[in-house]
Amino acid sequence: MDDGLTFDEPRRPRPQLNIAPLIDVVFLLLVFFMLASTFIKPEAIDLLLPSGARALVASNEALVVQVAPGGEIRLNGLRLSLDQLRSELMARIGGDERRSVTVHAGAEVPVQTLVSVMDRVRAAGTRNLRLATPEPG
Repeated sequence: MDDGLTFDEPRRPRPQLNIAPLIDVVFLLLVFFMLASTFIKPEAIDLLLPSGARALVASNEALVVQVAPGGEIRLNGLRLSLDQLRSELMARIGGDERRSVTVHAGAEVPVQTLVSVMDRVRAAGTRNLRLATPEPG
């Protein structure tokens, strides 16, 4: 008995992939990272390294900052605190940006102490900052 009725399986709707929300999320992430990268301020210190084995500095004009591993700071032999360093350097530099300041620090000096000293030297008004380390031996 075939009365024309067939029992077919119910048709399932074909799954569709909607990528519009995915594009929205990717776009929002792109905007977020672009905005976040503009707020990042790179902190860097420009150093002029001598081209030869040793740099020659005139002894009568030399400003030498010595940093000891314990945090002691000396400017041409005068013991100073970190806060006094900037004002003393400003007085000795006299507004001359080309005036050379050499910072002597050993490997035992903490990096944060060295960076703080270098920041104070730059804030004193010089653009000629030299970094010296003791020779191994």
